[in-house]
Amino acid sequence: MTVKLKTKHPVKETVYQEAVLPAESADNGAIRISATALSAIVRRAACEVEGVTRITGNSIVDNIAEIVGSKKIQDRSIQILIRKNSVSVDLSINIRYGVSLPTVAAEVQEQIADRIGELTGIDVDSVNVTIREIEETIPEQEEIEEE
Repeated sequence: MTVKLKTKHPVKETVYQEAVLPAESADNGAIRISATALSAIVRRAACEVEGVTRITGNSIVDNIAEIVGSKKIQDRSIQILIRKNSVSVDLSINIRYGVSLPTVAAEVQEQIADRIGELTGIDVDSVNVTIREIEETIPEQEEIEEE
């Protein structure tokens, strides 16, 4: 005997192309912020955290994308999900060897949430960080940085 289970379809969440900021007064027009602009804020905030070497993506996908002339790696490595009153962020980073991965990742999450809130007034639901690689600092780079 075969039993068919009734499955409920998940409620589809409305996702927007741009974040719309609440107008301070009815006389003002709408202020919209694109996902690309939010990605720029995320990129800069993440790279300001000590221990983050760069924003990165999946190396195989990046290599193929570069061949076909796709967007910059950084733009593909940051995903912004815009909801009615908030955003969620997913990003991939590389971290310098020798630093505490959980500490740096937590600082990245906090920095991004703070910076988006500070610059746009948009609430941040979540910041998901994927650590792709741990990079070793090359001694020549350290000498150049010290000078």
